[in-house]
Amino acid sequence: MTRCNELDAVRGVLLLVMAATHLPTGLNPYADQPFGYVSAAEGFVFLSSFLVGSIYSPLLLERGVQYVRERLWQRARKLYGFHLALLVFAFTVVAAIAHLWHSQGLHNYLLFYFRAPAWAMVSAPLLLYQPPLMDILPMYVVFLLLTPMLLQLAARRGWWPLLTLSALLWGAAQLHASHLLYGALRLTGFPLPHDAWSAFDWLAWQLVWVAGLWLGSGQRRRQQLAAQAPRLGLRGYLRSTRPYVLLLTAMVAALFLCSRHHLGGPLAPIDINSPLVDKWKLGPLRIANFAAIGFIVSQLVLPALRWLRVAVLELLGRASLQVFTAHIPVCILADGLLDSGIGFGSIAQQACMLALMLAVMLLVAWRTDAPRRTAALASARRAAGPPRAAPVRVQNRD
Repeated sequence: MTRCNELDAVRGVLLLVMAATHLPTGLNPYADQPFGYVSAAEGFVFLSSFLVGSIYSPLLLERGVQYVRERLWQRARKLYGFHLALLVFAFTVVAAIAHLWHSQGLHNYLLFYFRAPAWAMVSAPLLLYQPPLMDILPMYVVFLLLTPMLLQLAARRGWWPLLTLSALLWGAAQLHASHLLYGALRLTGFPLPHDAWSAFDWLAWQLVWVAGLWLGSGQRRRQQLAAQAPRLGLRGYLRSTRPYVLLLTAMVAALFLCSRHHLGGPLAPIDINSPLVDKWKLGPLRIANFAAIGFIVSQLVLPALRWLRVAVLELLGRASLQVFTAHIPVCILADGLLDSGIGFGSIAQQACMLALMLAVMLLVAWRTDAPRRTAALASARRAAGPPRAAPVRVQNRD
């Protein structure tokens, strides 16, 4: 299974969009769901599960479920460590800044921690208390832990029963089933406010994860067929696609785009908080919008990135989880400085903050990618063979 550089580039784009969305700058309104009723979070979760499915579905058949479980649970433990590090940062540095600088924004950010610090420090490692911006990694960890079982069930029973169950859970989320689970938790006496838990409804977002696993599981077969097919140029590739399906999908995506930004069209503007396009529960129209954009990306954007080869985006994508983790403290501190009166009002100040964020993301990506570069250099040296000895010159003393 060769690494797909264009998928890494797409993840790099999503990371930049998320960073621009979370930073308090003038780009925030434009970066928040710019292509319709779809955010970068859907793409980030979907691509992560797609890559997991493409890598570990074949390994499940070749090496067994125990090997897959060990590998995925090891990765889950690593991400859980990232989450614990973010919690320590929030409960020490962020809490200190909120207290010393009287930052109301940061105080509200850790409101449950300031109200019940003991309960917060107990429930946060258990993934029950999740401050804002720290609720994607816990969901990702839990989905990773469940993935070996999901792949094993799919290998035994096929994907359709699993997809049907996933769709039913998504439907239950639309009927507020998660509120019933939260009510059951409150009956135990646990004083956790509903807004202190994840903003993402896990019953709904598991649909994105399962769909990514399903599509990723067939990626090796698609790569083998593509390798056997004759190599096509850009014009040949466009001719080989289904133009009518692509045109229809583009029209659907354009309708959602116009509705999202109030640009007119036959689809009336929909409130961003409407249940039809709700981000946290993944409303039905949001699912349709995401499917349309995903098809366009797979048919047009990925081939373009294959030819363009944007190295910076690929670098960010290869270290996406580390980069995502690193950008969260920068966003939290930026909000604290803005609320404390230091602010980022001018364009120059906002540009400096964006440059700082980009520098942090690139530095983390570069450090994370160091083992791969070292391995590639060692492989190149082995392929070149041992160094040749320099010829010895014998001087004639006669």
